[in-house]
Amino acid sequence: MYPSAKAVFDRVRWTRLLHRASYGLLPGQCLLCGIASGRRRDLCADCQAALPFNWPACSRCGLPLTTPAVCGRCLVNPPAFHHCIAPLRYAYPVDRLVNSFKHRGHFNRGTLLAELLVSAILTSQNNPESAFPDLLAPVPLHWRRQFTRGFNQAGWLSRFLSRRLAIPVDQQLLSRHRHTPHQQGQSRKERLTNIRGAFQLKAPVNGKHIGLVDDVMTTGTTVGELSDLLMNAGAVRVDVWCLARTPLEN
Repeated sequence: MYPSAKAVFDRVRWTRLLHRASYGLLPGQCLLCGIASGRRRDLCADCQAALPFNWPACSRCGLPLTTPAVCGRCLVNPPAFHHCIAPLRYAYPVDRLVNSFKHRGHFNRGTLLAELLVSAILTSQNNPESAFPDLLAPVPLHWRRQFTRGFNQAGWLSRFLSRRLAIPVDQQLLSRHRHTPHQQGQSRKERLTNIRGAFQLKAPVNGKHIGLVDDVMTTGTTVGELSDLLMNAGAVRVDVWCLARTPLEN
């Protein structure tokens, strides 16, 4: 049974208000070890240095590797998207931060992770092949799942990135018109079958460079399906920006 709409949106609204107020009243406090961070970011320097940053990684899909290269999967079957920026590996403690943000509405965790993504995006601009997209678009949730959760974490991230990087965002560009089961624990083949035909494009993208925004990329099937949809509709390039990338062994 679904919670009432009022209960869901009241919870999210009050959590956001408390999070915003805390920045004006309290000094930065590390979300991992609990000590004062000594800076606005809620992460101390020692804990930041200990995070599982996603380097080296595949220069195309962001898959964690042991040496910087293009992974074998991308060499054999390149994805429709051009480049992926995923600054973190989906491992402890990043997995806990993501789940706390995504499933419990702890927006201070989301802000911390989003700031790390912004830093990675700005650093990537030193690469001649990198370029800001014309438009950001979040990976959509089906309305049923978004209603239960109270918000779309990819939508929240895309708005954050839009404000910080001055890139337009279209929250309605893509929709998930078919409800699909949770994909956790599914193989890549099962995920491909599960996700095929689940999305619709709601506006023209001809000639545009689109930045897809999501929280975690696991196998890449969801962003791959969306990238195919966008490129077939006339987009000139699709990049993926996400918080974390799951190692192959997971």
